[in-house]
Amino acid sequence: MRTVIIGAGQAGRRTAELLRGLDAGREILLLGDENEPPYDRPPLSKEILLGEEQPRGLMQREAAAYGEQRIDLWLGRRVARIDVPAARVETSGGESIPYDSLVIATGARARVLPLAGADDPRVLSLRSMADARALRARLRPGLRLAVAGAGLIGLEVAAAAVQLGCTVTVLEMGDRAMARCVPPLIAARIEAWHREAGVALEFACRLTAIRPGPDTLRLITSRGEVEADLLLVAIGAVPNAELAIEAGLAVEDGILADACGRTSQAEIFAAGEVARIRQSCGRHLRFETWQVAQHQPVAVANALCGADKPYAELPWHWTDQYGHNVQILGAHGEGLEWIEREEGGRLACLGLDAEGRVQGAVLIDNGREATPLRRIIAAGKPLGRDRLLDPSVALRQLC
Repeated sequence: MRTVIIGAGQAGRRTAELLRGLDAGREILLLGDENEPPYDRPPLSKEILLGEEQPRGLMQREAAAYGEQRIDLWLGRRVARIDVPAARVETSGGESIPYDSLVIATGARARVLPLAGADDPRVLSLRSMADARALRARLRPGLRLAVAGAGLIGLEVAAAAVQLGCTVTVLEMGDRAMARCVPPLIAARIEAWHREAGVALEFACRLTAIRPGPDTLRLITSRGEVEADLLLVAIGAVPNAELAIEAGLAVEDGILADACGRTSQAEIFAAGEVARIRQSCGRHLRFETWQVAQHQPVAVANALCGADKPYAELPWHWTDQYGHNVQILGAHGEGLEWIEREEGGRLACLGLDAEGRVQGAVLIDNGREATPLRRIIAAGKPLGRDRLLDPSVALRQLC
């Protein structure tokens, strides 16, 4: 049996290693279009920008380590086509590789600005190690950095850049920071950290034009002009699903897959943030988080070996900014009432539905409460705001 995995990022690496643990005899081929051995991406917008070449969270192993696990790691290989009838993948270098099963773990790429001037070399994005190193090489004291987007990556880069002495302006179309994943009262705290560090935050600010000059970028916005030496675009990501589309797989903002990673084509699976995974409610959702790339491959590897272990984890992700850790769990849709439990500088912000059930939570410097809150959210029991606000009642007592 040969399993070919397209994409040597975190999800591809995890699938390969888990599969090897489940099947000692299977042939496993891991194809990566970067020349870097697989690595985890969270440090790219934090530690790598601050000068750490091998931060603890990078999880990068030497290429030889894959040979020791009998995983064939082919770097610098871009897959150009999947031939489904012939069960082969073709690389841009002309190689034709047969497979018995195939995993697509191609991840996502940075969304680009649809503006003239966005191809200027001073307009950057951040998705890869090469991106992070290129950005780090240009950050210096006094550099004027503009960041388009006040989401997680944009704000992490802003925090790192201001620590390196840059002058930073964040341009955000919405009315607050991290609006997709935190409620207004948490956004206000995060915004305060940035303003205290000297970051200029411009909300309800649409970037409408980029006018490159010999010495500067003129950024035309709905609120006026901003001059910058460098512009980082952090306005979301697009799943790398083109191979799947051309191969005839069902795709809708990601490759449609069941909870075990199976796609619409037999023997083809999807792993990580390129996958749009079927939930127990029947909807398909795509998550751009470390958690999915780390844990959803467990379901994929087991399914490849004939054992269904559906992926059904509570959504969770985190960010570190200015020495503060923010953890985000569960749902953050409209209609929730957000309440705060604060003790000794540690905050738990809980989102309650109309019946008093906790549907989501945000923790600031309070990671110890993540486990009880996962259990509380999963249980789905009405607890009521009074019990949740009572500091004498520990959250672990309510699980």
